[in-house]
Amino acid sequence: MEHPATGRRPNWGLHLLSGLNLAGLVAVWGLEVLVGERHWLTTLLAYAPQHPFVAPTLGLLVWALVRRSWLPVAINTSASILFAFALMGATLPLGARSRAAGERVRIMTLNIHHASEGVDRVAALVRELQPEIACFQETNPHWVWHDPIPELQRRLPEWHIVRHGELATLSRLPILSHRVHPMPGKYRRELLESVVQVGEEQLTVLNVHFNTAARPRALLRNPRSGLTYLRNSAEVRSAQMEALLKVAERRPHHLVIAGDFNTPPRGVLYRRITTRFSDAFRMTGLGFGHTFRANMPLLRIDYLFLGEGLSSRRCFVPPERVSDHRAVVADLVF
Repeated sequence: MEHPATGRRPNWGLHLLSGLNLAGLVAVWGLEVLVGERHWLTTLLAYAPQHPFVAPTLGLLVWALVRRSWLPVAINTSASILFAFALMGATLPLGARSRAAGERVRIMTLNIHHASEGVDRVAALVRELQPEIACFQETNPHWVWHDPIPELQRRLPEWHIVRHGELATLSRLPILSHRVHPMPGKYRRELLESVVQVGEEQLTVLNVHFNTAARPRALLRNPRSGLTYLRNSAEVRSAQMEALLKVAERRPHHLVIAGDFNTPPRGVLYRRITTRFSDAFRMTGLGFGHTFRANMPLLRIDYLFLGEGLSSRRCFVPPERVSDHRAVVADLVF
């Protein structure tokens, strides 16, 4: 008897539902991490906002508290922690601050969405955050939006800019060289590599934008073509990751990979890159780090990955909205 003083009996239905809910969350997490992009259904599961998965847990937790049934309280508290850290990707950078004393540099990445909110707002954000290096995606003209780079150059005259297609890398420090690497896919994605002089060190920066994994509206309008796109995009994105890693692994020392990966912090593709490079936000970020959509961020799909010889002192997502994405900023040390 749980409550001999009142004669209250255990609610075995509550116990059972709590256990099944916890097992279900573990199963969802396992499918997302281990299967991920290998199947269209688990791709949808992993790439969708995870917030709905907590609803049963919260309901069961309230029920358990009202019933003062402490075993279900413990089970659902554990489920809440699993949800926050495994499914939502929450981070607590306990003891993560670097003690290195080498060169320091602040870098940011942002998909500016063709500066659809205005070039002035993008330039103002750069001046406010004061990075030494900024990696932008979707900097090309598109429909009603003109090419934003000439305007950015006028507003940020002290910055060096290298640009190819939709990618642009800006630096207040000298850019020693840059080159372009082709990426698979019919949208002609490419990888922009720049070498930046940071004090006595040289930093290689890879600026990238992966294909979108899923198009929910297209899936709803035409499920058959939507599923075909899901399958094809999984193959293309896997090939893009392979191409990126092939370039990156030839330059593992003092390397930053920055960009819009259209990939959540779970799944096969994320695991492939984080087995070799460190996720700056996971190292030193606080909270969820959601970057998309900017007006109601539910997903973390923009990243700064670090190679050997670099560590992060701090990584954060500023609240300012100058695009449909939010920026990711990291203070790095050699």
